[in-house]
Amino acid sequence: MKILSLVAMITAGIWLNGIYDNGDGKKTALLPIHEHTSKAYNKNEAKKRGDIIWGYENYNIERFHEFLENTNAKKEDEIRITSYTMEGDPIFKDLVFDGEKYHYTYDNSHDGYAGLDKGIYKDTCSEILMEEPAEPIFILNGCSKQLDTIEYFLMRLNQKK
Repeated sequence: MKILSLVAMITAGIWLNGIYDNGDGKKTALLPIHEHTSKAYNKNEAKKRGDIIWGYENYNIERFHEFLENTNAKKEDEIRITSYTMEGDPIFKDLVFDGEKYHYTYDNSHDGYAGLDKGIYKDTCSEILMEEPAEPIFILNGCSKQLDTIEYFLMRLNQKK
């Protein structure tokens, strides 16, 4: 199970943080790197703040389900999904729903191994989709800056037993 989660996180990082050819032969990172970042904090602080933690340890997942219910009812809401790299560096995914659209911020600025893509990425999206292979996967769709080959991966949940 942990291996699947790790593979999903790595794949999500490649999808979101990949480098693409912008048509003139130059490689371009998807993330801008000159934005103000959130201060890094550990899992205990994330729990105190009410973050949804996903990855090696899941915490506050019921808050994610509440967020989905609120957004389906067109009720304004916001959450932070926090995951940690193997080295313990935080990666933040903030979602703010304004009653109509999702305002998404991805911040991997504290990831020591993020490479050229280190920084903050922002986009506006129209929906959250759930794909269900063995475990539900949640992705953002209908985003203004989204490339056809990239999905904004939010999280994967274990099946309830």
